[in-house]
Amino acid sequence: MKKSILLIAAVCMVMQVGATEYSYVWSEQFPNYKQQNPSSDFTTGDGLFRFTSDKANGVSGPQFNEDSKAGLLLRLYADNTLRIESLSGAQITAITFVIGGNGHYSLAQLTPSKGAMDEPYLGKDATDSFKEYRFFWKGETTDVTFTVGHECEYGIDCYDQGKTGVAGTCMTKQIIITTAETQDLDELSEDDPSVRKVIYNGKVYLLRPGKTYTLTGQEIQ
Repeated sequence: MKKSILLIAAVCMVMQVGATEYSYVWSEQFPNYKQQNPSSDFTTGDGLFRFTSDKANGVSGPQFNEDSKAGLLLRLYADNTLRIESLSGAQITAITFVIGGNGHYSLAQLTPSKGAMDEPYLGKDATDSFKEYRFFWKGETTDVTFTVGHECEYGIDCYDQGKTGVAGTCMTKQIIITTAETQDLDELSEDDPSVRKVIYNGKVYLLRPGKTYTLTGQEIQ
């Protein structure tokens, strides 16, 4: 009976999850990008995310380069890949790719290895003064890879002017990442202070010395 009470109490103690947003503007993150080697692979300054780009099946390889309108752009070309990893273990739930400057001309679709892309925003910035397209990804993972489309799909060249056969690109000036942050779980101190709650692979378990239970009270052998 005592065990059942503890398990019911654990179920009632709902784990709280909050969303945290991280914004990375490349011209602010990498003012000395020309000294990086390789220039297109990096860990964010806060140490939370690793970006790894690859030429993959493309003709041209990824690079950082200045844009007269949008500042520093991370330029990905047709069939290049970009891997984004959460180094803290927090689940990435949303990513926004902010496209600026020359990135508007031959913008291609992105294909993610996990999760899904939403409808893109093909408009202007908040001041309504210049073009600022956005791609939106949603999912739940600590590691996702995006592949740039072979041909232009949303860019001015193909979407507005109807040109065909234009090689695709994805040139971001900023990336915004949202994660689901889990709070530390408190010990169950009432009646049995040795019982603890832990998270493993996204699930909550109860630990007692030498035994592990699910929140429904089932012992895991």
